[in-house]
Amino acid sequence: MTTIVRTLIILLLCLLTTAPGLARDTLTAPTVLITGSNRGIGLEFARQYAALGWQVIATCRTPDSADQLQDLAAQYPHLSIEQLDITDHAAVDALAERYADLAIDVLLNNAALLGPRDKQVLGNMDYELLRRILEVNTVGTLKVTDAFTAHVAASRQKKIITLGSRAGSIQMLNSPPDFYAYRASKTALHLLMKNISLALAERGILVGLINPGLVDTRGLAQIGPDDPVPDDFKGVVRLLRSGVLKLTSPAEAVDQMIALIANLSAEQSGVFLDADGQVLPW
Repeated sequence: MTTIVRTLIILLLCLLTTAPGLARDTLTAPTVLITGSNRGIGLEFARQYAALGWQVIATCRTPDSADQLQDLAAQYPHLSIEQLDITDHAAVDALAERYADLAIDVLLNNAALLGPRDKQVLGNMDYELLRRILEVNTVGTLKVTDAFTAHVAASRQKKIITLGSRAGSIQMLNSPPDFYAYRASKTALHLLMKNISLALAERGILVGLINPGLVDTRGLAQIGPDDPVPDDFKGVVRLLRSGVLKLTSPAEAVDQMIALIANLSAEQSGVFLDADGQVLPW
């Protein structure tokens, strides 16, 4: 054994025995916590981050019925599943406390509720649904961000990422007016994330606000000409088949967003970005 190799081994042993906190931080993979990981974009984020070797904390409301997520956890030992309803503030606090000693490099706010279109228009407004959408998309996401800010601040990468939506851009709103509750929830969420980016800048935390674009989270592009089409999506499927509408696959969208997250700069913190990094109007 050469002197150089022996010296390196001694230094490594010193790190492991005399400075365990530093050693753990130096030797472990980055960590991401993802809300709404049971399907669609959240599931794909969990899949891709796990494949990259990250420690993944994948949360969802009903883990027992999240078969695809369970399969991922069986495939990747560094992916753990946590039950979490982001509207249950006590549960959010309990999860944050359980991971109090864990640095989270990327907090990924993905969980959201769209709701049926026909119950979010004037003359047929479901106000209970409106409250529920605001509670999930706006209040719940704010609560998760607040509860896990200290975990992010303790990490190397220090990133809070929230999936926004073009539907929440006032400047981009055109006729026909619809999805009142969903649009309002995302508009409010955008403003909150801008505020948070300003509040956390001195702590070195970057706040990414990303529009994932039109993503085929329900596999509509795979529906064959003789397959049954759910009533809520018949119009979308017609547009897909005519070529008027194009949807990105979850794998393509998430691959693009992970690259954007990895390269997020201080200048982009609090800025509303498309998945390709282009700035979107508020």
